[in-house]
Amino acid sequence: MEIDYLKSLGVGSGLDTVELVNAIVEAERAPQLAALNRRAEEVEVKISGTAQLKSALQSLQTAFSSLNDASEFNFLGIENGSSGAVTPTLIDSAAKGSHTLRIDQLATRSTYVSSEQSSLTADLNSGAAATFSFNVGSGSTQTVSLDAGDVSLQSLRDGINDLEAGVTARIVEVSAGSYRLFLEADETGASSEVTVTSDIFSIGQNQKQTGTDALLLYNGVSVTRSSNQIADLIQGVNLSLTATTASSFTLNFTQDTASAKDAVVSLVDAFNEFNGVMKELTATPSEDSLGGDFAGDAIIRDIQLKVRQLFTEEGSVAGSNISRMSDMGVAIDRNGVFQIDETKLSSALINHYAEMKSFFTADTNDQSEYSTAAKGLAGDVLDKINGYLAFDGLVARYELSNARTAASLVAEEKELDAKMATYEERYVKKFTTMNAAIAEMNSLKEYLDTQLKNLPFTSNKD
Repeated sequence: MEIDYLKSLGVGSGLDTVELVNAIVEAERAPQLAALNRRAEEVEVKISGTAQLKSALQSLQTAFSSLNDASEFNFLGIENGSSGAVTPTLIDSAAKGSHTLRIDQLATRSTYVSSEQSSLTADLNSGAAATFSFNVGSGSTQTVSLDAGDVSLQSLRDGINDLEAGVTARIVEVSAGSYRLFLEADETGASSEVTVTSDIFSIGQNQKQTGTDALLLYNGVSVTRSSNQIADLIQGVNLSLTATTASSFTLNFTQDTASAKDAVVSLVDAFNEFNGVMKELTATPSEDSLGGDFAGDAIIRDIQLKVRQLFTEEGSVAGSNISRMSDMGVAIDRNGVFQIDETKLSSALINHYAEMKSFFTADTNDQSEYSTAAKGLAGDVLDKINGYLAFDGLVARYELSNARTAASLVAEEKELDAKMATYEERYVKKFTTMNAAIAEMNSLKEYLDTQLKNLPFTSNKD
């Protein structure tokens, strides 16, 4: 706290100069600070509104990302009569009906193992060179030549793997200080059977497993496959065989319209939530409300309108029965909220499932955002949202503008503080000088008064 020392000593003007200086400085500061505070409040509103806008867009983005690919529209129910022997995975929605299977044999890979050896790296052939040759199926003979003094398990393993000939060699320590080399075909099936033609370490004498094909009975017909992963037997389904079965069993695929319906309802709910946030952000001021954070912002209102148009207009992939959301029972009410006619939606899923799938996904998977091909409703909505949320998109530009404005206001307030400090210092000097001058004048007055009193013939003298 500043102290007016001249006043405290009873000299000078007698005015409270500190209070006067503070009042003058505050009168100068107040309007400028009030303007800064108003602008700060405005940018805080924009920051809050931008955060709500970004969150709303991200929520809508997440909802539509869950139904963007054709594979995500595969709402099928699977009844598996032998879950311990086969795992069916849906590739697309083409799977349908019942299929009878019996798994008589699994596909296996050809496997050999060497005799036990006491070292990984030591020469094990008494200093002599050696060769190891083999064939994979009907392929040409593959040969590994080992130099004299370097006939070891490790050298043989590396030589086999360097050939990249459809087999893999690995060394296993089967007990302390005892090693074996395992040689396995990379693929299962009889066509990948490995035949050793020039042996070393007794590998060719120790075949642990031959390469066999998977044998199945499919709807009464014998089927052979080289792999336990079968994607060309039941359309739209990949079968992963894990065990044989003693008898036939059934795989039954049914359309799960209830799950498909729930997915569409979730999208509509997500849009209604997004639309609600946007209405609040762009609400105009009234007697009862200050309005939304983006009241009067035509750019933000345009986002709401463009996304809503995608819900009401004909889609980029339109069928003869399903060309817009209203064709599946989704329509907007007078309050701007989308309502669902569940009976109409269920009917559309039962009778026009393929068209609905195309309408949402364009029958594509993992379509590039840069593709110019039709993307379906989900892809079209995501294109819009991704543009708004891009690193150089509208939201990022608003965030950058808000950050710059906030930083500018902080700098302006610091400048104002520095300016007021200078202003205060100047007035303190002026009032100090004034008080000093008045003090000198008072001192001179007292001196003159004293001298006048001491003059002869003054009325005060006796």
